[in-house]
Amino acid sequence: MDMPQQQIVRYLSEARASEDALVRALQSQIAMTPDGSYRALLQAHLEQTREHSARVGERVQQLGDGSKSLRVVVGVWEDLLGQSLALSKTPFDLLRGTSCAEKVLKNAKDVCATEALEIATYTAIEQLARRASDDQTAELAASIREDEEQMLESMLRELPILTDAVVDAEIDQQRSAAAT
Repeated sequence: MDMPQQQIVRYLSEARASEDALVRALQSQIAMTPDGSYRALLQAHLEQTREHSARVGERVQQLGDGSKSLRVVVGVWEDLLGQSLALSKTPFDLLRGTSCAEKVLKNAKDVCATEALEIATYTAIEQLARRASDDQTAELAASIREDEEQMLESMLRELPILTDAVVDAEIDQQRSAAAT
């Protein structure tokens, strides 16, 4: 396997690890999100994320996952990336806010940040693949990047609604406190 192809496999493997970590994060967020348009969006995003992971995994296999040592390095990197994403959020999740609405809003902001990172990742993969004359990988990355851009736009449209829910919850809390 030549150097550009090894790099493509490494980038794709890192992207897949991110997708797999996002699956776990989305499952957790869905569990705490009330029914409504945002929860439906998260559920759709979960299915799309699983599909992206599978498509990227298939492409890695098509390219050949390289030498045994590269597979070991990539496997360790995938594990570390997934664990660090999950563990780095844990302390912050404990401080997410007082109301469920506020926790959901903060989680939505995290999803937006993750989408931006995925867009950057697939943009880089697309460019690398084009430079390496790997049109199939470039098209895969472009397709997934477009999905991520659409998802980010959808998430951004939900933020004002989720913010209003936080304000409403705080007003209700203040009224309840004043009544007692």
